This record gives sequence, structure tokens and C-alpha cells, in this order.
Amino acid sequence: MSVVSGVVLCTSSAEALSSPNGLPILFESIQEWLAERAPFQQLNSVEDSFGGSKHPQMFVAGGGFNHFPEDDFAAYVMLLPWQNPENVVLVIDPEEGPTRVFRPSRL
Repeated sequence: MSVVSGVVLCTSSAEALSSPNGLPILFESIQEWLAERAPFQQLNSVEDSFGGSKHPQMFVAGGGFNHFPEDDFAAYVMLLPWQNPENVVLVIDPEEGPTRVFRPSRL
């Protein structure tokens, strides 16, 4: 039986970017966290799918996961050393129960 959680991470486009792929450095750390907890997949960047005539000036990634360790993931993401913590939002929408919104406490 599936128990699905939708996950969306939004950060400022001002976060330090990694080399050639142009993704935030901390996003790579998040992807490594997910990879270590197989069978979870990766988050995918989605801001290139936004409408409008300008780049949204934010980095947005999302994914859907089965039997996802929501609390562990949220704790990990919130404790990362974000350069712009005021622009970080993590949304986890479980299949059952309310949508949860997380913000770093170092504001």
C-alpha cells in the first residue's frame, strides 16, 4: 500500500550555486541525503516550468515519495546553513493529514 508525500522546496536564487549544473550547493547535499535513504528518488527542479515572461528569481524543486521520512527530512533541510534562510520554504503534503510548512528558525 502506498502512502505518498508531496515535497516542494523553495529557495532564493541568491543561494550559492554549484559548478556546471547551476544548482544551489545545499540542494546537492539534499539530493545526497535522499540518495542515502533508498529507495527514495531525487527532487527535480521545476522553476523552468513557471509561466510569465521573466525567470521567477527562485529555485523550486519537488517530488512525490512513498513512505517518506517527513520529520527527518524536514529537520535536515531546516538545519542546513542557508545563506538566505528568510527565503527558504519546505512544504510537505502527506496523502493523509494536513499540509506542513517548514521555515528555518534562524531568521
